[in-house]
Amino acid sequence: MKYMEALLIKFAMIFSVLFIILGLVYGVGVFDLFILSLITTIVGFAGDLTIYPKTSNRVATGGDFVAVFLLVWLLGMWLIENPDFSLITAALITAALVAVGEWFFHIYLTKRVWEQKETSHTPETDEPRRM
Repeated sequence: MKYMEALLIKFAMIFSVLFIILGLVYGVGVFDLFILSLITTIVGFAGDLTIYPKTSNRVATGGDFVAVFLLVWLLGMWLIENPDFSLITAALITAALVAVGEWFFHIYLTKRVWEQKETSHTPETDEPRRM
């Protein structure tokens, strides 16, 4: 159940960003945004479950940035008929905003879904750092 909750949170985050950038700013239809969000969420969540546990939050967030950029750009060419805007620019803006959200989503995965105390920004031991 925790994974389903995390998946829905990720979908809501991605859909919200896509709705604001592609929907409100560029006028893309809601159905196209839904399909784009669904595919991006599934691909990104699969990456979160495979890449993030083996690397760091920084690497996983960078991977999410690249994945979102490529998916929005390439799927946008397929879904959006005759865009009158630069799809690459829209994909870059979208990927940057989603990457910010992904940073915090990975922390959520670590603490709430996997119930670990450590995140990429906390020390691995409970010993205080010496200056």
